[in-house]
Amino acid sequence: MNMKPIVILSIILLAANTTYVHSQDRLPEREFANPEELIILSRDISFENALDILEEFAMQFRNKIFINRATFRGPIGIDIPQMHWEDALFRITAANNMVVNELNRYYEIFDVPEDEIAIVEEDRPRRADDVVVNFGTREIEISATFFQGDRRLIRELGIDWTSLYNGRVRLQNFSAASVGQDVFEAEVNWTDIFNSGWDINALFSAFETSDKGEILSAPTIKVMDGEEGMIQVGQDFSIKQRDFAGNITDRFFNTGTILRVEPRVFYHEGEPFIYMRVSAERSTAQPDPISTIVNKQEARTDILLLSGESTVIAGLYETEVNRTRRGIPILKDLPGWFFGLRYLFGYESTENVVQELVVLIKATLVPTLEERLADPRRGIPDLLQDRRNQFQREIRELEQIQLE
Repeated sequence: MNMKPIVILSIILLAANTTYVHSQDRLPEREFANPEELIILSRDISFENALDILEEFAMQFRNKIFINRATFRGPIGIDIPQMHWEDALFRITAANNMVVNELNRYYEIFDVPEDEIAIVEEDRPRRADDVVVNFGTREIEISATFFQGDRRLIRELGIDWTSLYNGRVRLQNFSAASVGQDVFEAEVNWTDIFNSGWDINALFSAFETSDKGEILSAPTIKVMDGEEGMIQVGQDFSIKQRDFAGNITDRFFNTGTILRVEPRVFYHEGEPFIYMRVSAERSTAQPDPISTIVNKQEARTDILLLSGESTVIAGLYETEVNRTRRGIPILKDLPGWFFGLRYLFGYESTENVVQELVVLIKATLVPTLEERLADPRRGIPDLLQDRRNQFQREIRELEQIQLE
């Protein structure tokens, strides 16, 4: 019996299976891509039209075609920001329960088997129409305070951010009273502070009053259970790039004070608690002739809170360089050509100030629509407004009668 055809067939099947396995365990999306291979797609575009566009890239850059065996025919459901066309292909198919099998001459697209959908569901991108809400959906109010203070003074006071409880922090340095009296202008009851802690909002105000710190922003946002919320206080900057058609476009990046939260509500013996994924960032863009530099302070964490509780993210440092000219007034500011007196009576002073960024986050459960609808006090504000309007009308009528 001739075994040669069987061996060749086995090698071909093994190669095909190997290609399929590697197509499933793909590397993360590439950090750099040829500008001519980048693409942008809207969530409203149909899957068939998106495949037609992507197939042109595949034929041009991979010399491959698409074989679509999937039954899906609706819109892709997710926005595709500027990215490599192949990354876009795998993201679109993953979001719609499909799999791509990359072979030597073509890409094969087919539906995920029903027994594997539950596994893929956990990792696939969220579609725009996946959000399910009802009258019992919970909302979480997230309040954040971004504070920046002098690191040296914070250490001298011995402030322990990890001791935050009921909105108060404790001081670990027993010499904090003498340090605080020299810095803070307002009178402070140090006995109560050492016994029960320092109210964190009062602490921030004391730093601001003494010009040793400032509250950068204090945003508040409501987020539905399981959804992501974002607050940005700052500016976007852009860099020039070429799109897939060769046009020059601006790609924007977020900078400033940015907070991203994704809360989930769970229950223990009927009592709700909040699991929250938090990303806090403070960044600035520094333009450069060659490239733009982004100075960033970022913290990511997962936290557990009861409704109304607060937590602190601290330990993000930034060094500020303050340059000032010191010396004899008037003479130190003379121009350099005036007999060189500027250099005799003045000098340049450089001071490095380390600033610490502290993020205070508070999460509070908001009553559901069902609870608000059943609240007997719900119509009271409307009733008061109607009475107020009625009184104003009566006053205007009396004024008209007096004028007549």
